[in-house]
Parts: sequence; structure tokens; C-alpha cells
Amino acid sequence: MGVIGGKVGCLGRRVLFLFARWLVRRSGFDGVRGVGARLARLHYALGRSTRRACLEGIAALKGRAPDDPEVAKILREAYRVNTIAVLEVLSMVDRRLDTASLYRHCRVDGLEHLAAARQGRGAILLATHSGNSLLLAAQLADSGIPVTVVYRKARMMSQEFFASGLPRYGIDGIMANEGFKAYARMVDALRHNRVVFAMMDQGVRDAETGVPLRFLGKDMPMPGGVVQLARSARAPILPVVSLAADPVWHFAIEPPLALLPGGSIAEDTAEVLRHVESQILARPELWSWHHRRWKKFPVAGT
Repeated sequence: MGVIGGKVGCLGRRVLFLFARWLVRRSGFDGVRGVGARLARLHYALGRSTRRACLEGIAALKGRAPDDPEVAKILREAYRVNTIAVLEVLSMVDRRLDTASLYRHCRVDGLEHLAAARQGRGAILLATHSGNSLLLAAQLADSGIPVTVVYRKARMMSQEFFASGLPRYGIDGIMANEGFKAYARMVDALRHNRVVFAMMDQGVRDAETGVPLRFLGKDMPMPGGVVQLARSARAPILPVVSLAADPVWHFAIEPPLALLPGGSIAEDTAEVLRHVESQILARPELWSWHHRRWKKFPVAGT
């Protein structure tokens, strides 16, 4: 029964992906915001267990009750922002977005920090699940900066989807699912003065592969790969901050993080994630609270 259930679930996700791709093709990139907002309202209304878990987690962080209107307001907006982001990414990867639209839909500040950090070496841009940052990566690639995006293949889509879609923007993709092979490619990219675009704001599936930390009020195994990558390639980590979703996406590249010398992987990972956490809490309505991992862990101390 478990095998049958798994196959049915996989088929359902595949059907959902094909439907989403049909939607974005029908609406076009400029129409995705309206479609995404409507789907987000539906997702919020129907996903009772996910909604409840997210409300409880946000409420604990804010020191409020789960039924506080302010907590619900944050989560509703997070659903809207990130449903739009997912559909926009799907649209961009499926069919190339024209260059003018790349810049019209996204504002990027702090490019001088990236330029200063890339003096003969690669750099890591550390983003979060807060909006469509693929627009940022595509702008960098369009400006002539060699960009490598680390992504994780979802079970609903084919392996070729991102592998064939990212090069349309001059972006090299690395599928994180490939484990050590992917890590070796990331190190090589940094040693060839490329910008590696990565995230580490969600827990890992297998506890033994992560660093046990408290993140956004929950004790969970977090990925330490970005810190290990920075050490191996001696590359700086520059945070990418999500500032706004409207009227266009607005991101800022911050100066490199200053990690204390002599720290362990666990200590440095904790320090990096403290910075990431502060970014998210500054604008909680932009982060994807309903992403597949964070929501599954209980609030610490409960």
C-alpha cells in the first residue's frame, strides 16, 4: 500500500506541475501575479493543517496567539508572495523572459558589494525563500557575471526542466540532489571566479547530514554545506536580502559576512543562520513559512 500510495502521490504532483505550467503559459509572465494571488488564497483556505502549523510557529516567534489577526496577515501575504514567486520561476524556466522584462520586474541594490568581493575569486550569494530571486540571478548573468545557481530537483518535474531552462539566461545550474558530485562542481565554479547562488534557510531531510540548531523557533537539522563550501574555496558569503514584493521585486546584496577565525563548521553555520534569521524576521511576510520542512517541526519547548 505504501508503494502504491507513493506512486499516486508522485502522479498527483506531476499533474499539478503540468497544470501550473499550462497556467503560466496561458497567462504569460505579466499575468502570473494575478493568477498567483488567486491560487494563494485557495491554498491558504484549503490547507488547514499546514496553515495551523505555520500560524502556531509565527505566533510563538511574535509572542502572540495563533488566532491574532496580525499573525494571519503575515501568513496570508507570505502565501501570496511565494505562490507568485514559484509561478514566475516556472514561467521563466519554461520559456525565456525577454531582457527588458528581467529589469522591469526586479530592482537590485548593492551590486558594488559583489564587485568588491569578486577580486580574482568567486563569491557565494546566499538568498532565502523570499520571492523570485531568479530574476536577480538572471540580471547578473545578463550583465556578464558568470552565475551558477544551485537548485534542488522536485519530484514533480523532469530532471531536464531546470537543466535546459537556466542556460537560456546564461546561467549554469547545479542540481544539489547529486550530493558530492554537486559539491565538487560548486567548488570548481568558485575557483573559476563564478558567483554561486545558494540557499540554506530550510532544514535537511536526513538529520545526520545536518547541523542541529534552533532556527525560527524550531530545533531542526540545518544544512552546513554553504559554510563548508566557503571554507573549501576560500570564498566570501554575501547575503541577499528580500526587501519588497511590490510593485516589483526588490533585493539588496549585502557586504560579505565576517566570520570569526577558528570557528567550527557548526559555529559558523549557526552564525550565518542567525543573520539569515534576522533578515526573515525583519520582513516575515516575504518568507515561505509553508515550505515543506520548517512547518513540520514542533515549536521549541512545546
